[in-house]
Amino acid sequence: MLEKRKALYRKFAVGSLCLLTIPALILLLSIYKGAGGAGLVPGIPIYLALLGGAIYQFRKELRELKWEEEGRVSNEAGCEPGKNEK
Repeated sequence: MLEKRKALYRKFAVGSLCLLTIPALILLLSIYKGAGGAGLVPGIPIYLALLGGAIYQFRKELRELKWEEEGRVSNEAGCEPGKNEK
């Protein structure tokens, strides 16, 4: 399980760095062209949405891994099997 956790953290770190390089490159290009940070402003909501989605996915996978370590089985529907059966 430790290897799975390390792989998950590595995957999140690489993904986050990739997502953060996009606005960094746009900012560098904008500064190079003399516009300052003005080129970055229109894309801020998109960058934040992508980063938020990545963080959400990381927390979801981390929670599933924690459940797996504890011996619980995650259910996609969010309810326990047999709970609604009569």
